[in-house]
Amino acid sequence: MMKTNMMNGTVERRRRWARGALASALAATLALSGCAGGTYGDNAAENGAAAGEGGAAGEGGGAAASAEAVDWDALVDIAGMDFAYSDRDKDASYDTASATKIALSGAGATVEGDGAAADGSTVTITAAGTYVVSGELADGALVVNATDQDKVQVVLAGATIRNADGAAFEVQQADKVFITLADGSQNTLADGAAYTLADGEDEPNAALFSKDDLTINGSGALTVEGNYRHGVNSKDDLVITGGTLTVTAKEDGLRGKDCVKIADGSLTVTAGGDGVKSSNDEDPTRGFVSIDGGTFAMDAQDDGVQAATYLRIAGGEGIVKAADHALRSEVEAAMTGGSFTVEAGGKGVNAETRFTMDGGTLNAMGSEEGIEAEEVIVNDGELSIVASDDGINAAVAERSDESADAEGSSAASNAAGMSAEGGEPQPQGETPDGNGAPDGSGVSDGAPDGAMPQDGQAPEPPEGFDGQMPDGTMPDLPEGEVPTMPEDGQMPERPEGAEGGQMPQGGRGDMADMGGAGGPLGANASEDCLIQVNGGAVTIQAGGDAVDSNGYIEVTGGTLLGVSSGNGDSALDYEYGATITGGTVLLAGSAGMAESFTEGTQPFALVMAQGAAGAEVAVADAAGTTLVDYTASSAFQCVVVSAPQLAEGDAGTVSVNGTATEFTASTTSTAGGMGGQRGGMRGDFADGEQPQGDGGQGRGFGGRRGGSNAESAQQGEGAQGERAQGQGESAAAGSSAAAGGPQGEVVA
Repeated sequence: MMKTNMMNGTVERRRRWARGALASALAATLALSGCAGGTYGDNAAENGAAAGEGGAAGEGGGAAASAEAVDWDALVDIAGMDFAYSDRDKDASYDTASATKIALSGAGATVEGDGAAADGSTVTITAAGTYVVSGELADGALVVNATDQDKVQVVLAGATIRNADGAAFEVQQADKVFITLADGSQNTLADGAAYTLADGEDEPNAALFSKDDLTINGSGALTVEGNYRHGVNSKDDLVITGGTLTVTAKEDGLRGKDCVKIADGSLTVTAGGDGVKSSNDEDPTRGFVSIDGGTFAMDAQDDGVQAATYLRIAGGEGIVKAADHALRSEVEAAMTGGSFTVEAGGKGVNAETRFTMDGGTLNAMGSEEGIEAEEVIVNDGELSIVASDDGINAAVAERSDESADAEGSSAASNAAGMSAEGGEPQPQGETPDGNGAPDGSGVSDGAPDGAMPQDGQAPEPPEGFDGQMPDGTMPDLPEGEVPTMPEDGQMPERPEGAEGGQMPQGGRGDMADMGGAGGPLGANASEDCLIQVNGGAVTIQAGGDAVDSNGYIEVTGGTLLGVSSGNGDSALDYEYGATITGGTVLLAGSAGMAESFTEGTQPFALVMAQGAAGAEVAVADAAGTTLVDYTASSAFQCVVVSAPQLAEGDAGTVSVNGTATEFTASTTSTAGGMGGQRGGMRGDFADGEQPQGDGGQGRGFGGRRGGSNAESAQQGEGAQGERAQGQGESAAAGSSAAAGGPQGEVVA
C-alpha cells in the first residue's frame, strides 16, 4: 500500500482536524495528549463504538470491530468435510448387454429395455439402473425422475441433446446420478437462451442440471453449452473423476452447491461468471471445492474458483484466468500439491481468514495482488508472484457482500457506508476524497460516542491545540530534524547528528509500544493479521509492497526473495512487527519507506545498496561465500538480508553487479528514522516519553482460528501457536532504517 511521509502525514492530520474530520481529531488526541495505545478495535470498543458500526475497510481489510462480529469458527469445519471419492465415483465400467438402450433421433427417441420411456422429444428415466444413450435430439430433454433411493448410471455414447427452452439433461430426483462418458465418444448438451418455467420457479437453470448428487466419470468427451445461465449445476454434490469436459456458460461453468470435488479429467471452462463454484454457506461441512487432480484451462469473468467455506488444492495442474480473483474462498484455503498458474484482475488467491501452502507449485502472475488473507502461512512448496500492487497481503478478514446478504446483514453494512453528502452508499473505508473521512463531513470510521460533530461543526480540539491551520510547512518536532525524502531515485540526506552509516535514534526506533509501521492506529491494523514463512521457496515481484501485513510478519525457514518497484512502498511492510528465526531472505525496494525486521534470533541487516532493473544481487559472508543471489526485476535502493549462515556481529557484503557494500548483521534493530505510514508520530511526544498501553504486545497467534486447517502439515505450528509476548519490543524500530544513510552504508 502507498504510504505518506512523516511531514505530509502530520500536516494532513491537522488540516483534516480543522476541517472537522473526526478521524483526524481522534488521531491528534492520541498523538498530542498521549492517550492509551492498543489496537484500533480496542480504542473503538473503549469509546463505545458498536461492532460493525461505521467500520473502515481500509486497503483490503476491515475494521477490527466489524471483523470481530463474525464467528469464523462457526463457518467452517474442515475435519467434518468429506474429500473422499467412492468406488463407484471412479468406476466408469458398465454392462452394455444388460443396460437399457436409448436411441435419440431428431425430434424423438426409442427405448429398448426397462426403466425409461419416451414422450415426444422428452425421455424420462424412472428407475435405478444403467442406461446407454446415443444419437441426437434436436430440441428435447433427457430427464431423471426416480425415487430418492435410486442410483442411476447414464452412459453417454455419442449423444447430442439440445433444448431451446430448458435444460438438456435434468435430474429431478434420485439418490445419485452417474454420467459416464463412453470411451472415445463425443457428446454435447446445450440449452437455449430463454427457459419456459412455471410461475415462481427459477430452476432448472443449467444445460446439465441436477437437484441431487451428480458424478461425471469415464474417458470420453462432453461439451456443455450453458446459453441460459450455468453450464453444469448440482444442488448437492458435483463430483468429476474423469473425461474431457469443455464448458461454456453465460454465468457459472461448474456449480455444486454442497461441494465440487475433482479427482481427474481434462476441464476447459469459459464462464461469464465463476468458473467453478460451491455456494453452501449454511453448513460448515459443505460449500467447499476440492481439487485432487485433473488438467485445467479456465477463463472466468468473475472468480476462477470460488468456495463458500473452504478451497482445497491437493493436485492437478493448469491455468486459471479470472477478471476478479483466480482462487477465492469466503473463509479458508489450502494448497498441498498440484501446479497452477493463475492470472487475475483482482487477487491471485483470496481467502478471507487463512491461506496455507504445504506443497505444490503456484504461480500468481499478472494479478493486482498475489495472495491476500488474514493469515498467509507458507510451510512448503514453490510460490511465485508478479503483482501490480502487493505481493502477499495479510488483511483483516471480512464477510463478503454476497455472504452478508445471505445472513440478512446487508442493511446494516449499507447504512454504515452511506455518504454524508447525497446519501450515496460508499465502500467501507473509502470516502469521496479518498481519505479516512470526507472533507468537512466530520464523519470517520471508529469514532467514539459523543464526539460526532453537529451541523458541520468541528469536534472539540484536543488540549493544547492552538487553532492554527498548518501552512504546509513541517511542524516543530522535538526529536531532531526530519530527513528529506528521496527524489529521482537519490538517497535522502542524512539527518544532522547521524554518524557513519548508523541512523539516529528516535522516530520509528522509539515506537516500540506503538506497534510496527505506524503503530496500531490504522483502521486496517489487526494483531490477527500474519504472514508466516516456515519453508518452501517464495519469489515476489510487486508494484506495491512485496510482503505487507496489517499485523505481523514471521520468517522461520524457507527462502523469501523479492523486489518492490513502488517508490511509496517497501519490500517489507507491517503494522506491529517482523521477526526472523530462520530462513534466507533477500528483499529489495525503495529507501524512502524501507523497513527491516524488528527482531529475531537470526541476524539480519538493511543495506543501502541500489541497482537498476535486471541487476544481479548477491549476499556473501566475510569469506566471500555467496549465501543467496537474486536478479531484481525493477530498480531498488536498499536490500533487507538474512541467512542462517550469519551470526551476531558477522560482517558480510551485498553486491550489485559486482559492486560490494559491507554490512554487519544483528539480531536486534537499533535504527530510527522515518519508517512507515505514521513514523513521524513520535514527534508529537516529548523526548523519551512513551504512550501508555499495550499496543506493541503481540498476542498468541491462532486466536479464533488457530489450528483449524486439519490437513496442514503443521510444521510451522510451534511458531503459530506461541508468538512471543513482545511487550512492545517486538514492534521495535527496524522499519524506518532506510531514511538517512548514504549510498553504500548499512543499517543493521
